Amino acid sequence: MRGIFPLDFGKRNRMQYKVIKYISDIQEEFTGTCELCFGTAMVENGSITVEDENGKTTVISLTYWDWGDYYTIYIDNVVEFSAWLQERDVEPIDYVDEWSWLDALVTDYCEEKENEFK
Repeated sequence: MRGIFPLDFGKRNRMQYKVIKYISDIQEEFTGTCELCFGTAMVENGSITVEDENGKTTVISLTYWDWGDYYTIYIDNVVEFSAWLQERDVEPIDYVDEWSWLDALVTDYCEEKENEFK
């Protein structure tokens, strides 16, 4: 029996994306939440903007903050990553966390690049 939801999340549509804007904004930031772990670090506070095949744009921060800790997505070559991304049919951003979506794609991109040289 089908559920009451019109979307079948087991068979999501796939979408193609391209990078249309990249902003790098490296700044010294305070890290940690107490005197014991307090410090500073150089953090990439930039963003990347992707556009889907329908023209919808999404701005994604490159750094995710969690209780004074940060997690940054590093893209070594944005032009190459954009070319790689345009050739892929991927899960639409609408169904997932944007930062996690980009992080997973960059991880796949880096793994494919590493495997090219083996």
